[in-house]
Amino acid sequence: MLDKETRGRLKALYQSTGDRPLSPDDPAFVNLYASDALAPSDPVEDLATHIQFSALESVQLFSGHRGTGKSTQLRVLKQRLEEDPTYKVVICDMEDYLPMTDTVEVVDFLLAAAGALSDALDVPELLGDDPRHEGYWARFVHWVRNTTIEASELGIGAKAGGDVGVAELEAEAGVDIKLNLKTDISFRERLREHTRLHVGAFRKDVHDFMGACLLALRERHGEDTQLVVIYDSIEHLRGLTTNSREVADSVERLFRGHVESMRVPNLHMIYTVPPWLRWQRAGTTEGFDNYEQVLCVKVRERNEGLDHVYTPHRPGLDMLYQVVNARGSQGWVEWFLGDRAAFDELALASGGYLRDMLRLLRNLLIAANRTGVPVPDDRRAAAIEELRAGYQGFTNAEAVLLRDIEARGTLDLADASLHHRVSTFLDTHVVLAYRNGTEWYGVHPVIREDVRRRAKAWDDAQQPKTDDDS
Repeated sequence: MLDKETRGRLKALYQSTGDRPLSPDDPAFVNLYASDALAPSDPVEDLATHIQFSALESVQLFSGHRGTGKSTQLRVLKQRLEEDPTYKVVICDMEDYLPMTDTVEVVDFLLAAAGALSDALDVPELLGDDPRHEGYWARFVHWVRNTTIEASELGIGAKAGGDVGVAELEAEAGVDIKLNLKTDISFRERLREHTRLHVGAFRKDVHDFMGACLLALRERHGEDTQLVVIYDSIEHLRGLTTNSREVADSVERLFRGHVESMRVPNLHMIYTVPPWLRWQRAGTTEGFDNYEQVLCVKVRERNEGLDHVYTPHRPGLDMLYQVVNARGSQGWVEWFLGDRAAFDELALASGGYLRDMLRLLRNLLIAANRTGVPVPDDRRAAAIEELRAGYQGFTNAEAVLLRDIEARGTLDLADASLHHRVSTFLDTHVVLAYRNGTEWYGVHPVIREDVRRRAKAWDDAQQPKTDDDS
């Protein structure tokens, strides 16, 4: 039975190793881009520089695997820009406005984007105490009523009468619009159908609203004020098993076919996108000013196939150690695991993917409540095995493709029909992205042996049978 002090320390560490965005002021924050040897470029600095060097407006894409720290880096960007008081930066979490398991079209995205911006500005330090600040949800209701769209088809009630004013009814209907946009698939279908002939006018109204927000900020904070709008969590759009291809195709259509909707006059816009978007089809990111990507921490050198034993990358392991050690008191890693070698074993198994590194540690923190500290070797091996089991959702035929990716370090494909399959590998972190001077890809280390074994099984199964086999 653990003593009270040890159990309390384990509990505190379990809570501090949770997967959450960090602000740059958080004691647990570690700058992953402080070392030129590990990261020759800093995506946050590059995003900021594009904004600062742009005369009037900019539109950029920001990508990376889920769980690599994008949301944390966006908070770093916000702080970095707001060192200059002329920049007002808002971060809008699109997961609060759109369902992540359904297709997305330009009209529902624009509605969510405008509504999210109006909500983000509704704070005292921006426009929240300005009685003239107009929320977009009610404005959308007003816009619908001034088109040929039948408002009732979108679930918007009849025009006001009696003692109830139009503005009050529109505000009330706007609340329903916000809720239905995220939760009601039939509403989104009706929205798309009935705005089909009004997309250009709707885009103009959204852009006009965003421009009016900038003017209101300038009236309050000065004529030099610039507005930076960051739309986070768009890369979480991934669908379910039954519709993942359709969802991915809709994301591609949105960013490939509607750049003019994404670029807003006089505003600086940043959109987070999935890591497969850029390479899946040539020209998908054309029209955007810049593309930046957060990669995994490189904990191993690139090798030339599954039959080669990879070499650990010491600077990456040291950086990951700093990240983890910052989640607790100095020296807690050795107290908990026994020595640095035990940590390196976990770090290599994680592939430098921060979410998996934290997942391994939290698994062991729970186990330590029974085993005590330091955690024994067999329990550490069991945690790695549990992580490995979560990445088994690929076929033997797909293992051949994964083997080829590991051998080449690229996503060069023989056939376009494989695009969706590899996109799924990136979405599910079966394949991870690194940089070694140039960007490269590798199979998640925890399943390298599984991929090798299952690819060989597929090869063997394709061999023609002989009489000796029967």
